[in-house]
Amino acid sequence: MKKEIKNKLFEAGSFLVCIVILLAAAYFTGFIKGFSAADFQEAYNKAAYNLTKSASKNSGKSNLFNTNSSRGRRISGYKGYHTMLIPEAVLRGVASSGAWKQIFYSNKKVVFYTYNNLQSDFHYSVKNYLSTKTKAQRYELYAYTENEFNGMRTGDIGPSKICDSFEECNAVRQKAADYTSLAEFLKYCGRTLCIINPSESQYIRLKSKNSGQAVKMINDMVNW
Repeated sequence: MKKEIKNKLFEAGSFLVCIVILLAAAYFTGFIKGFSAADFQEAYNKAAYNLTKSASKNSGKSNLFNTNSSRGRRISGYKGYHTMLIPEAVLRGVASSGAWKQIFYSNKKVVFYTYNNLQSDFHYSVKNYLSTKTKAQRYELYAYTENEFNGMRTGDIGPSKICDSFEECNAVRQKAADYTSLAEFLKYCGRTLCIINPSESQYIRLKSKNSGQAVKMINDMVNW
């Protein structure tokens, strides 16, 4: 009985997330007016948070971006750092929308983060460190102010018409969900800093926005 209740709650939560994602897709393609993108984002964040919280109580380990065991393989850490696989949904979001290809298809490791006016020292410390010849050969830097990042709408995130079959609607839902996963992944990384290794489809995230720790991690991961 207890298991059945948990399953029903999870199904209800999943249904809610699907509805929010479809509404978001409809908004961005012009089919819903009168609501702001922030309304849909807030609804999605709350739903995702509630699902994650519920799942965590059941399993004790349900972090959307902690995907060490996804795609049927496990990965080991590197020099004491916890490296993780980039979620499949994020990679699908890149492939289907064309957004952020410069990051996920780069031939170098990528350092990505966002910053605000109070974090300028962090930005310039990391930027100056990466400008050295050795680091510039191994890394690409993609750093954006929070306003720049929040104002970006890149790639193809929705259909040009309303879907008219179950298969087509499901494909639209999947595309919207994958794009949302991509956007949320970058927000998650942007809050501190991520080193993304496209060739391995892996990433590592800085625990806190500390320039000293960021420089050390970049240096330690140079041959990763």
